[in-house]
Amino acid sequence: MRTAAWIVVGAVFCAAAAPPARAADHDQTAYSSLLHDARFAAAVEKNAAAGDDVERRFLAAFITWWRLVFDDDNLELQALFEHQLNGVVAAEDDDTLLWSGNAHLLLAQLRAWQKRPMAAAFEAKKAKKTLEEAVRDGAQASDAYFGLGTYNYMADALPSFVKGLRALLFIPAGNRERGIEQLETAARESPHFAFEARILLITLYAQRHEQQYARALEQRDLLLQAAPDAIASLYASARLDISLGRNDAAIAALTKAAERAATLRDVDPVVLRSIDLLRARAEFGALRPDRARATAHAALASGNGLTASITRDLLQIEAAAQKLAEGIDWKTIPADAGHLIALADAAPERPVLALIAGDAQLRQGKPGEAITLLERAANGPLPPAVKAGCQLRQGQAADLMGDRAKAIEYYKRAADTPGFAAKDAAVFYQQAPFRAGA
Repeated sequence: MRTAAWIVVGAVFCAAAAPPARAADHDQTAYSSLLHDARFAAAVEKNAAAGDDVERRFLAAFITWWRLVFDDDNLELQALFEHQLNGVVAAEDDDTLLWSGNAHLLLAQLRAWQKRPMAAAFEAKKAKKTLEEAVRDGAQASDAYFGLGTYNYMADALPSFVKGLRALLFIPAGNRERGIEQLETAARESPHFAFEARILLITLYAQRHEQQYARALEQRDLLLQAAPDAIASLYASARLDISLGRNDAAIAALTKAAERAATLRDVDPVVLRSIDLLRARAEFGALRPDRARATAHAALASGNGLTASITRDLLQIEAAAQKLAEGIDWKTIPADAGHLIALADAAPERPVLALIAGDAQLRQGKPGEAITLLERAANGPLPPAVKAGCQLRQGQAADLMGDRAKAIEYYKRAADTPGFAAKDAAVFYQQAPFRAGA
């Protein structure tokens, strides 16, 4: 799944989508487990066997959306999703306002995907009005706060020129603070939406308009406390960790997700390949291009779950990892720091070895030794994204040595590098100094 798709699920869908309200009747816990473990085919089968009413129609759309999160270019799924949502909206009455309100908000997102901004704006307006009416008619407020909180945040976060268009179209204004408050209430109190609310809040706090990474990490920890084994929890956690340069933690979470998927045996193949792609990125960021290459190659050779975007990204990682890894005996790399330094000294034409040795010294709490090696690596012919990773580590070493001004200089260089996967880390450590073990 592409980065943009995950942002969409956090910023719009997760806040809008709602499983059936009558948990006892519809076995909500079972549905949540199936969806959060990406067992989409099993969820479809379970829903189809339970009859046909507005709630079931909405749940069918909810399942389709989860599939689109990982397969966002699938036009057939998009068409199915629109058909399902239209079926919910068409059946709107006083007893189904919560579902139709959420359906309107999802239709707004679909229209935005289709590059139909006017239609998207009007669907969003309908969503807000319908959800507010649902609360007045007795729907649980914390459930409706999902969609209302999303609307309030997003409508306030729009660029100024779009806000002008909103005024012309009589689209209600948003309120960022109120939106955050509503979403946090939903995360604490909603009997149905707490999981999705945590995903949303992680995404919002970590995105570039907020850059509140400490809060994103707090929400991630709460998510893992509530659902420590769910594949979606582990995936979301790994994405955040990679963006913050915490690649080892990301690899651990993805390993756990893959092991759970192997046990369940019916996890959607596209999700399996998405896990592989994220793992390859983490391994590359952790300075193990040999492992990243092997992970990408195995995923490509699997023959299933390979969307066009996943295939493209895996091929790019495989090629970059191959180039960075060639000519190095990686069996000798997992060794003590002294041995790594000897390898770097023996092959000065390979700055990646100096980078690996410097990283090892940094991990052992030896910033003085690390920064010398990292400087040598930074002066060599490293690919831009790898060099940015070196600069991030130079900043961390400078922080540990108490040279805050120099650390910020390094972080700024890393943050300015296009395509750097851990750019958020470079911003985060400009806000607060790096500390060993962080």
